[in-house]
Amino acid sequence: ELHQLLLTHEVKEVTMESTSIYWYPIWRILSDIECLKLVNPYFIKQLPGRKSDVRDAAWIAECTMKDLIRGSFVPDEIVQRMRQYNRRIFDLNKEKVYKLTKLDALLQRCNIRISNYVSSTDSKSYKDVVKLLSEGIVNAEKLTEAIHGRTVNRVGKEVITGVVNEVDIDLIRQYREEILMDDKHLKECQEKLTEICRKEFPREFDNLQTIPGVKERSATSILSELGADMKMFITAAALVSWCGLKPRNE
Repeated sequence: ELHQLLLTHEVKEVTMESTSIYWYPIWRILSDIECLKLVNPYFIKQLPGRKSDVRDAAWIAECTMKDLIRGSFVPDEIVQRMRQYNRRIFDLNKEKVYKLTKLDALLQRCNIRISNYVSSTDSKSYKDVVKLLSEGIVNAEKLTEAIHGRTVNRVGKEVITGVVNEVDIDLIRQYREEILMDDKHLKECQEKLTEICRKEFPREFDNLQTIPGVKERSATSILSELGADMKMFITAAALVSWCGLKPRNE
């Protein structure tokens, strides 16, 4: 109804406040409006006094008509879709780290302290030991076979000689399955993201990877957050500031 009302009155310019995530669905509905602006509420604060939604709307409209406010950066639809994949990857990585931490706490509860001697809880030796434990294999001799030789020689069998009961085995299996699912979803999201980048921004995607330290994951992340059109950023400093890498004094 809102969309139709604006079309009926030939409204070509719309401004809205960026309130949490609530602006998203409205933005999608009004995406074909000629000039659609999203504004940080901080920059259009009214003077203190009696406030209402109607007064706020009238104030925003007045600021818009007098060209007093500039819209925030909202990327094109294709970049917004890429952002969904990219931010899902961040969330999955965070969840995976949390689950690995909980899994390691469970192993240490069983007196198995292998994490103190391997490079990370996501390493091959660690994963192999967890796999055997999830299958109910708790014999130290069998677990030792799954660990890299240098690690075993350095610390001995004591670090994997633990007391593991049936509940521990069940929980280890569950944590392992959840982590494997996270890995599967991470791979799917990254493949989709890379596919879109190669299709929509092939030149920019390749150019980014010529920067030392920037490979596929970083390049897709940069394009997902910024897109390839820098016209919204007047200077390089403005871009750095938008990224949150330019602190200011209040």
